[in-house]
Amino acid sequence: MLSRSSFCDTHPQVGVFFTRAGYSKGRTEWVIRMAAPIPEEILTEIRARVSIVEVNSPYVALRKAGRSHIGLCPFHGENTPSFSVNDEGGFFHCFGCGVGGNVFTFLTRLEGISFPEAVRRLAAKAGVAMPQAAKDPQAQERARLYRLNELAATYFQRCLWGNAGSMARRYLQDRRISQSIAERFRLGYAPSGSEGLTRFLTSQQAPLEKAAELGLIGKREGGQYYDKFRHRLMFPITDVVGRIIGFGGRLLPMAQESNTSSGRTLPKYLNSADSVLYKKGASLYGLFQAKEAIQRQGRVFLVEGYIDQLALVQYGYDETVAVLGTALGVEQLKLLHRSTSSGEVYIFFDGDEAGRKAATRAFPLCVEAGLRGRGVFLPQGYDPDTFAHKHGKAALGALIEHAEPLEDFYFRQHAPAVGASAFQRSQAAKEAVGVLRSMTDVVARGALLTQIAQRFGVSEEDLRRMATSQDLPGKQTQAPRERPVPAATQVGAETELLQLMLLDRQAAMRVAAAGIVPAFQQWSELATEIIATWQKAGALDPSTFLDRLPRTIADRVTRAYAREDSEGEEHAREQLLQDCIAKIRNAQRRSGREQLRRELQEAERRGDEAGLRLRLQRLQEQNAHKEE
Repeated sequence: MLSRSSFCDTHPQVGVFFTRAGYSKGRTEWVIRMAAPIPEEILTEIRARVSIVEVNSPYVALRKAGRSHIGLCPFHGENTPSFSVNDEGGFFHCFGCGVGGNVFTFLTRLEGISFPEAVRRLAAKAGVAMPQAAKDPQAQERARLYRLNELAATYFQRCLWGNAGSMARRYLQDRRISQSIAERFRLGYAPSGSEGLTRFLTSQQAPLEKAAELGLIGKREGGQYYDKFRHRLMFPITDVVGRIIGFGGRLLPMAQESNTSSGRTLPKYLNSADSVLYKKGASLYGLFQAKEAIQRQGRVFLVEGYIDQLALVQYGYDETVAVLGTALGVEQLKLLHRSTSSGEVYIFFDGDEAGRKAATRAFPLCVEAGLRGRGVFLPQGYDPDTFAHKHGKAALGALIEHAEPLEDFYFRQHAPAVGASAFQRSQAAKEAVGVLRSMTDVVARGALLTQIAQRFGVSEEDLRRMATSQDLPGKQTQAPRERPVPAATQVGAETELLQLMLLDRQAAMRVAAAGIVPAFQQWSELATEIIATWQKAGALDPSTFLDRLPRTIADRVTRAYAREDSEGEEHAREQLLQDCIAKIRNAQRRSGREQLRRELQEAERRGDEAGLRLRLQRLQEQNAHKEE
């Protein structure tokens, strides 16, 4: 069976993308799907036109630092920025988790899309025409689904601002949501009839079966389609780059009254079902519109519902997002972690017992997502809109200003009662320390351990030993800078040489002069291309080769490019170059001797005395040379 790396290594020009199908005993199984090849000149043009900083910015809050931009890594939780983006070189690298690559691999890794889809998306951004044959069927399918959602949003918007939407507009007015805010967030209205959207999609020649997959419409047993959203104010839900991935619908008051009087029970809020595009537990309402304000303000506000979010935006808090009718989850908080450089989130809670329980649950989630949470506790019976409307924007601002750190709230809630026994204090402290299990910020963790010791009346020294015994991230030191590893590792001498050749023209020329490339078993074609590029242009853009390397090697190349070598590392790299060349030469000699032995056996079997003498002479000559 072909492995992912061996197929890519052997056929680097074939358009191939892989879908992770599952794991078995630590080994990744891949489904190999063939696509039409994407011409190299198309990839080169896209890389030349697209800024990798611009592509990263919707997902990561970046700031300029020397020749690079840095931010919090979107691939692992951290509080100290270790994610570096080099716009000039066209690559990114995280010094914390080791992930790296170019503009294409950033999208494939972060969004889980195929390489052809990443190319198609960036080509559209750069204005580069894609050959028809290079288009990815998976990407085309997703594009059709996005278009369906866009058509539905257009229909709902027309209904809101047309004659049918008078009741929905009145509801917005009652909730103090202005027309400008409604238009900015593309609010709409789903009429009470059962076939309005269905007829509209039919008129646009849209595939109704795909609309049903997205949850826009349903299908009766007789095969007739019907609208799922009826007499509802509609809230389009977008991803971080602004594409509509789903909808939320709020039942309007008159429909609620009819619902009660008829004995039917319709949900007040109805959301799109999970689909290829939309995962309710991993999405947030308003994040696309809020991301610039989040980066500008260095914080994000998180509320419970659509109307709360729109109300806070109307009061000037553009950095507000909302959950989507589910309990707050860690995946949603990780989305926010990628968007804010400070890692600070203000979460609005009701002032009742349910709100306090929600705040208690939120603190461990914030820790796991690498965020510092603050709780904004509203008086009982208020939401952000009604509180600001009654008490004024200044009172709401004061409430935000005095938001309580969630760690203070959590530890206060879990602190043992006065007069608790030593055993009770120990158990309470152990439970509190367990929450810190996923923290990677050693300074913040140490401060929290000190706080637990003081609040819970236990020895800080004992507490730190307890933290270590629970397999918490105990004493952490900065990850050592990666040094070149010996060629005898599993990646092999060829792979080590390939990396060195990408980094340094002199190394590539020495490999070429050694005459060992034809002996490469895995990387001969790519090594030849790298050497030719150096010889022809005198320079090499590493990002043009990253897509054709296994991730481990691509990560190591981007790591090396993202930092300056010390004198010791340069010496180690020189030694590695010599060792790898010698290893491949030795392999050539061993292979030659084995071939001669086979030929000797064959000559002896045939009784070919002349051939036998000739091969014995060659074997003796080879044995006379000691291996380097």
